[in-house]
Amino acid sequence: MKKVVFQIFLACTLLIGATSLQSCKTSSIMKTSSESFAKTNPDDIEVFMSKKPTKKFIELGTVSSSKHVMGFSRSDKKIYKELKEKAASIGGNAIINLTEDLASKKGVVIRYTE
Repeated sequence: MKKVVFQIFLACTLLIGATSLQSCKTSSIMKTSSESFAKTNPDDIEVFMSKKPTKKFIELGTVSSSKHVMGFSRSDKKIYKELKEKAASIGGNAIINLTEDLASKKGVVIRYTE
């Protein structure tokens, strides 16, 4: 009887663990513009830490990327690559106001209007 209860408990624990691992998000997009634009090339996305571009632009949304996944630190290279891919997916040309906290890096996606 104890063996059966243990096996059921183990199966439930594995199922819950597998489900929670799949739900780990490493990045997100929150669109703030109702307009839709064609995807851009992630390699062409500019990143501005504190300065803003001199070209006119509109804001499309915000992107964020987790600094840690399942307890492991992620490299800045992977984080920036992911931020650029997300920004490009909504038609962005650059990311401005890049900030970071203990958990993630975030920025505002913009599209040049000129």
